[in-house]
Amino acid sequence: MNILKKSLNIGVIPEVPITSFPGWMMSQPTASGVAVTSRTTLQHPAVYTCVRTLTSDIGKIPLKIEKFIDGGWKTDTSFYINNVLRSPNDRMVTFEIIESIIQGVLLTGEGYIIVIRDNKGNPLELVSCDPWNTSIICDPKDGELFYKVTSNQLITKKTSISTENGPTRTIYHADKIRIRNLSLDNGINGLYLIQLASEAFGLSLATQEAAARAFSNGAHISGYFRANGGAGREQTSADKESLNQKIKSVGNAGATAIINGYDWVPVNSNVADLQLIEARREATAEIARMYRIPMYKLGLSDSEKAANIAEQEQSYITNTLMQYTTPLEQHMDRVLLNDQERQFYRIRFDFSKQAEPNEQVRGDYYKNALTYGWMTQNEV
Repeated sequence: MNILKKSLNIGVIPEVPITSFPGWMMSQPTASGVAVTSRTTLQHPAVYTCVRTLTSDIGKIPLKIEKFIDGGWKTDTSFYINNVLRSPNDRMVTFEIIESIIQGVLLTGEGYIIVIRDNKGNPLELVSCDPWNTSIICDPKDGELFYKVTSNQLITKKTSISTENGPTRTIYHADKIRIRNLSLDNGINGLYLIQLASEAFGLSLATQEAAARAFSNGAHISGYFRANGGAGREQTSADKESLNQKIKSVGNAGATAIINGYDWVPVNSNVADLQLIEARREATAEIARMYRIPMYKLGLSDSEKAANIAEQEQSYITNTLMQYTTPLEQHMDRVLLNDQERQFYRIRFDFSKQAEPNEQVRGDYYKNALTYGWMTQNEV
């Protein structure tokens, strides 16, 4: 069924239930006993750092329009799509709208941007779309995808079906820039990393909570008190509360506790024996591996040499950032350019500054360019 027929038959667009309910809404049970959702996982500093690093690193990369001229691609700053990329809408700048779509795919497995068009079908605005306010519709007749979206930003906009109004709209796939995580249902739904690896995230949160509780209840667990008389339950409870008030929390570290009628029984156990520091470091490394973030970006590679970090940075661009930017470029080409424009234009992230080599490499490059004459002094 083509788009024109669907536009003329608004009332018969079938709504097929989503095959995987959005994981961000559900608390995923874990063996560690910690509830795992997108919001709770962000409370772990490693998760927040990974998500913030990826969204900001991609958001700050300039977008450019390239035109195919004389057998090569050259930047074209006059093409009308540049205006849309420079100023997506009244609320967001380019950095923020790219950041929002990457954040969506990292936390929910799906990231969306809605394209608002003028009467001629040319892109006019880009509107960020919350994955948690979006349901996916698959036409059972031809497999074409639609999206039911609820957003107050759409109230004054003309979207895919021009007769629709209000905050809830039907958006065609042709008007939707979408990137997703891995899919097991032929691209209908993106998998939700936090749900798939819930045990790893739950263990990380549990380790963090265990460390916090250890310090809250007294960091050095070196023994226990045993009553040497016939103290009843109420008296024992009162004595325990009195003791806690004297030694509990970091503020009372080093305070001397004296309690009558009890003997001190030493044990060889303390926070170090719980290996909380090692466990938290391993949990951080596990999270970094899942998001493919180099450890030096989390501050855990102080011994790394600058040259090694430069190599890791290039690997980070190639193996991490480009797994998000490449499909985003291709979907922007699909949605923002028509069939004729795609023959001569393309949208690309400009990695030239991020992948810039060190001064020695650049110096040798320019020296050879001048020596062999394939660059002039002015070009250098």
